[in-house]
Amino acid sequence: MINYSKTIVMYDIYLEFAVPYLLDPTNVSRFGFSIEFTGNITARKNIWSTDMPKYLDPRTYGKLSIARVNANYKSDKSFYDSLIQSLKNNPAIVLTEDDYLILDIHKDATTKTKKKKPTAEAGVIFKAAHTLDNDYKAIDMANIESNAKPAGTSRVKIYLLVQAADAPPPTIDKLVLEMSSGTMAFDIPFTEDQIGMIAYVAVCFSNDAGDGPMSAIIASPII
Repeated sequence: MINYSKTIVMYDIYLEFAVPYLLDPTNVSRFGFSIEFTGNITARKNIWSTDMPKYLDPRTYGKLSIARVNANYKSDKSFYDSLIQSLKNNPAIVLTEDDYLILDIHKDATTKTKKKKPTAEAGVIFKAAHTLDNDYKAIDMANIESNAKPAGTSRVKIYLLVQAADAPPPTIDKLVLEMSSGTMAFDIPFTEDQIGMIAYVAVCFSNDAGDGPMSAIIASPII
């Protein structure tokens, strides 16, 4: 069976809704996007829409299509994460419920209700390495056999650092937020230039009130 990345497939679904929403004339005006900026969004989506069908088609799925889509994902995710942060930080923009929902914007604790942040101790295990993609699973250290998120947890935050195999193991402060997952099982896509390197991963449980304790760091190969 083909090992499609759930992260990539879910991001494809996200873009199918987020990009038309961002390019809606009302939102272009409300967010203050320039013609050049909307052109950048359109160009990125055109590249994604060209490469993604080759990734999904079993006849063309392989290292080349994986590498292209993973590179697009890394570039686009960085672009849209920066865009969303700028929208959140702009005092002239009043974000709507649709903005939060469709663009997957996490509300800050100060704008939410009196929910308590998670207290469950998180762990993470490495499951398998595939071509430019690794599978992991977050675990509740108090209930290791469970596949369910601990009570009060909305998402799993995943922190990552990729470095050369002969580099010394990093400390937790060197890892940066890579993504969030709504499930305990998740995968991380990598790019061709990272083959042979080591992925260091840590997680924590999170909700709109804040983050729980950080897990220990695990190391895994990139192939």
